[in-house]
Parts: sequence; C-alpha cells; structure tokens
Amino acid sequence: MKVEDAPPPIPPVVPPPVVVVVVFVCIDQREHFTTTQKFATRNDLLEWVREKARKLGFSTFIGKSDNSGNGRSAFVTLICERGGSYIEYKRKSRRKIASSGNCECPFRVRGYLLTAGDWSLKVVDGRHNHNMTDVLKGHKTVSRLNPNERVHLQEMVDSNVLVRQMLTNLRKRNRTTSTTIKHVYNACHRYRRSIRGTRNDFDMQHLLKSLVDNGCVYHCRKYLDSDDVSDVFWAHPNSIKLFNTFSTVLVLDFTYKTNKYRLPLLEFVGNTSTMKTFSTAFAYMMSERQDNVY
Repeated sequence: MKVEDAPPPIPPVVPPPVVVVVVFVCIDQREHFTTTQKFATRNDLLEWVREKARKLGFSTFIGKSDNSGNGRSAFVTLICERGGSYIEYKRKSRRKIASSGNCECPFRVRGYLLTAGDWSLKVVDGRHNHNMTDVLKGHKTVSRLNPNERVHLQEMVDSNVLVRQMLTNLRKRNRTTSTTIKHVYNACHRYRRSIRGTRNDFDMQHLLKSLVDNGCVYHCRKYLDSDDVSDVFWAHPNSIKLFNTFSTVLVLDFTYKTNKYRLPLLEFVGNTSTMKTFSTAFAYMMSERQDNVY
C-alpha cells in the first residue's frame, strides 16, 4: 500500500459535556403558621409553633429573643433547624466534619408581646429550601425530654432501672415521642452529675458518701505518711446477713481492667444451701500484693 492510499487518522472521541442540573426546592408553609390566635404566655406560643412544625416534618429553635430589655418590646424569633450555615470551630480537631445539616433555610416566624399581655405570631418568611422529613427521630430539639418525662426518668434512675427499659417506659407514656437512646443516656448522665454536685467521679468523697447513704460497712487504708487512700473495702448489710447464715464456702477472686479506674477489684462470693451464689463484699486495691490483701 502506498502512503498516499493510507486511510485518514481517526479523530479522538470527545465525550459529551456533563450537564449538572441543580434542582431548587421551595416549600412555602406560610398558610400553616398564619393565625389570628392570641397566646397567653410565651411558652404557649413556642409550644404551638413547635407542635405545628413537628406535624409538617421539620423542627424549630429560638434564633433570637428579647425579654423587653432596654425599653424594647419583648419578642422571640423561631427559625428552622436547618437555618443558618455551618461555622467551623477555631480550634482544629482530629476529625474534620465533612458535611452539615444547615442549608441556610429562610423559614422564620416571630412572636410579639402585645400591650394587653398576650402574644401574637407573625410569619416573616414561610419558605423552606429543603424537603421535609417523614420521621423526626434523632433531631436535637424534637427529641428533647419534656419536664414530665425528665421527672419520670429521674425516678427510674433512683430505682436503678436499665436504660433500655427507661426508653420503653417513656414510649409507653408518650407514643409520639421522638426521643432516642442517646438522649436518655445523656439525661441520666446529667442527673447523676447533679446528684454528685462538686464531688466528681474521681473524688473519694462521693464513694464514701454513697457507702454511708446505703448503710454499708466499709474500711479504708491509707498510704504511710499520706492522706491518699490505697485500698477500700465495703459490704452491704444484707450480704453480711447472708454470709452469717451461709459461711461454709467463700470464694475470693480478682478482676482486672473491668473499670475505668484500671484498679484490681477483689470480690467475695458466698454459696447458699440451694447452690445459689451471692456477693458478700468488694474491695478496690492498688495491687494484688500480700500487704494489700491482709
């Protein structure tokens, strides 16, 4: 074949340009919040707006408020939970947040305090730039416990009810609740911290106070020439009664790394006549040395 008879080169295939179609969502809910109703208190207005928003598939929180300070009239502004934009923390963290739920939603309603003492509601902007949610479970504001639920949860904490049973009981009392197990754990943690007060988890005072409140028999051993506690032994009165009745067999065993203090825990276990075991006493010790055991 001659060079003149060679076929022309095939031009490269150029892929078609990618067209990105951006769909803007605009949901107007102005008519649902436009009302001539007057509210007796500020809390009544907030509850009405939050309940209406929950039924429509979103949640709200207070964006700005003023309790009639500096001669101004009292007002409160409620915005969508996805309003505003994400503000990055100044302090750098190891895990960088890749996304945020905030999408600058323009929804905004405002309540005013009237001269008669009532509150009125006005819709500033009723539009949303995002789709509504069918299930609001896990949302920060909707999943909060109400005052009655917090009181009931505190009673269950005092009764040593398991956390999973607490959530079941809360759902039985209120079938429309959106509370999750994480919110229950956080509420229990805050309540226990309020009980401790200034006594934190690492303070020996809290442990000794708990032993005294429960009527336990305890003994502490200190380091030589120091006020630091090295070993703590305690036993419940009911366990002592069982041991006085069934004192034939007593098993002592250590457990390691099973608590956040990383201290060895010595457990005394007894055995009843029906072959049932019971805990007799416990002891936290710095080490398993003979000086600490005896």
